[in-house]
Amino acid sequence: MPARAQSNQCRKRETPFPGARRRVAPNRVSHAYRRLVVFVAIVALSVAAARADDAFKPLAPGVEYRRDVRAAGPQSIHVLRIGRQQKWDVQTGLGKGTVCGLESLSGIVRRVGATVKKSAVAGINGDFYLIKRGPYQGDPSGLQIMQGELVSGPGGGTSFWIATNGEPRIGRVEAKFRVIWPDGKTQTSLGINETRRDDGAVLYTAAFGLRPDERPKEPPTTRTKGGKEFVLGRVAGQPWSPIRPGKTYSLKIVEVRSDGGSALQADKVILSLGPGASAPAAKAGDVVQVVMETNPSLDGVKTAIGGGRTLITGGRSPDLGPARQPRHPRSMVGWNDRHLFLIVVDGRCSSAIGMTYPEMAALAKEHGCTEAFELDGGGSSTLWAGKVLNTPSDGRPRALANALILFRGR
Repeated sequence: MPARAQSNQCRKRETPFPGARRRVAPNRVSHAYRRLVVFVAIVALSVAAARADDAFKPLAPGVEYRRDVRAAGPQSIHVLRIGRQQKWDVQTGLGKGTVCGLESLSGIVRRVGATVKKSAVAGINGDFYLIKRGPYQGDPSGLQIMQGELVSGPGGGTSFWIATNGEPRIGRVEAKFRVIWPDGKTQTSLGINETRRDDGAVLYTAAFGLRPDERPKEPPTTRTKGGKEFVLGRVAGQPWSPIRPGKTYSLKIVEVRSDGGSALQADKVILSLGPGASAPAAKAGDVVQVVMETNPSLDGVKTAIGGGRTLITGGRSPDLGPARQPRHPRSMVGWNDRHLFLIVVDGRCSSAIGMTYPEMAALAKEHGCTEAFELDGGGSSTLWAGKVLNTPSDGRPRALANALILFRGR
């Protein structure tokens, strides 16, 4: 803590003998004292920073790990610090390779590594997801872009993405997905690869349930009931799969089905309307426009994932609520100009009680983060670097909807 400033007034001092006068230079003393305070503060900060750096242990070139055990709480904190001076390839992955798949972090890491033909350096659990059993269990709550493909739309939380200039970004993303019907005027708002409401419309792609590494006897379906579904295929000479953010696609209606549950196909997408959704007449052979705009634009973005709260932006924390909050296991991503941080805090056990939102923000600032946001927590909180580094609160790694994975760039 900074030293407490002394009063500007000098204390009256007795002269050594009557009639003697003693000259004092208050400004000179004050300036000297201030220089001393600044010097001591700089030394203290340097020592503290050196001790913090000493606590990190190198795991690989550019990657360091620190486990911080604090008696107060108690708390168990796991931090991966990644140097941004090196080139990194940040990817997202899906459990079992599909939107509604669930898989351990280690499994997702292996799966994505096999796809990109590289060995992963680090990974952390991803977005919140539908955990309740049912046809859409595993559906991520927010945005996900995987190798440039839009597989899940933004929800109500913060999104994280890698901009086209390579810089990480966090913020709110608004979906402006819509279909423009053959009359060229009527438009219907869309979701993508999610639970379809009775009055809603959803675009289902192969990523919703078709695993790239298997050919099931019975193809997976949209898992919908009732309504109307349009099977959409490619228009010759027009852009096609995969569906990417910021793009507009001209698609031909191949088939119109009067019920839900259409089979997913690798070379088709399904436009599903609930029984309460209205649309103009459209038939096989007609062409519709599928618009996948977002605000801000994510055109060209290859990696994005959703999360919860913004913890730090521009070096400052928003209002994260009162200091007294429930403590839980937590996961977050943060960064500054020099480093990217993947951080997991253990909890829900006698040796680690977790953290509140304000405590998470304070921890991120402690490591110098100028930007940070929350990922899914609780039993999902998992940090990986060759192996799982933390102690998941379920007693074993939980099956996750998606993950954020780090590979070396080229």
